[in-house]
Amino acid sequence: MLHLSSDTEAPWELLAKHLAGEASASEQQELHQWLVAQPDRLRLLTDATRAWERGGSLPDEFTEADVDQAWQRFSAATGLAAPVAPPAAAPAPTGGKVVPMWSSAQPWLRAAAAILLLVGVWAVARNFYSERLTSQNITVAAGAERRQITLPDGSNVWVNRNSTLSYAADFNQAERVVQLQGEAFFEVKKDHDRPFAVVANDTRTRVLGTSFNVRAYASEDSVEVAVVTGRVAFSPTRHRLGIPDSVVLTPGLRGVIRQLTPTAAVQKPITDPNFRAWQQQELVFDNQTLGQVAQTLSRYYGTPVALSTPGLAQCRFTGTFHQAKLPQVLHVVSLSTNLSVRQTADGYTLDGPGCQ
Repeated sequence: MLHLSSDTEAPWELLAKHLAGEASASEQQELHQWLVAQPDRLRLLTDATRAWERGGSLPDEFTEADVDQAWQRFSAATGLAAPVAPPAAAPAPTGGKVVPMWSSAQPWLRAAAAILLLVGVWAVARNFYSERLTSQNITVAAGAERRQITLPDGSNVWVNRNSTLSYAADFNQAERVVQLQGEAFFEVKKDHDRPFAVVANDTRTRVLGTSFNVRAYASEDSVEVAVVTGRVAFSPTRHRLGIPDSVVLTPGLRGVIRQLTPTAAVQKPITDPNFRAWQQQELVFDNQTLGQVAQTLSRYYGTPVALSTPGLAQCRFTGTFHQAKLPQVLHVVSLSTNLSVRQTADGYTLDGPGCQ
């Protein structure tokens, strides 16, 4: 059975008047406002007009039974109240006299009876277009360089290297949900009627309007969300009965969900000042340990940076790098910490006496 959902039901009465040439100026304006409110509604007008033109002109007369049946079906399909029944017509003389379809006060109802066919046609077409649209995804893949995009709702997203963001083609019409593989930073436009959600590696981050970073690489054992502004709810998509497994994160906090047991979200303070470095393209170290520096460089450049001995991890380094290459950064770090840089088969190693 076909259903016309209430939030997208077309104004069939206005459309019928329009096609029959009986709509007033105010009714034309009302129909126009409804059409332009959502661009995909223009497809309805196009299909209805083409079907009307292909069907040719309607006959001038119908039998009273045809009229009543057409109107009842039309009223049921559109939700319009049936008109007051006209006085009973005199018995038709022998020979099968026909009566006019509608009174002269309502000539547009001839079009309404015919457009009833379009209701069914459009319902089928709309369901087809809707299923086809929702089955289509738009995918943004960042290769060797990060990418910045603007979603249909006006939200801005920075997609990190080797990361993929996807969303439905009808994004922002009913809901705002994106799928993430890798890392991305979001500046979400506020819309209280349509919460924004990021689904990544069996986790869900739900917000109304805020900025936050999501890191969810398949090669890592956890998903991490760090909040810069606003509030987000962070939880696994597979909940455990009776166990609270979500957290609300505010600025300065991060949530972590391990891929293995336990899967509940854990709230922690943001300790890495460079968690947005990939998005801001700037690394800032303020008296940080060399162990943290090596870990940050490995994460930022995707190339392992190791220390030759554990004792070097306690050395301290201060410096700022803007869009610098890894060899350049390591050269500065090595000079500042009395170390040398050695390239290995899979990355780099810092070696030497260091700060001791």
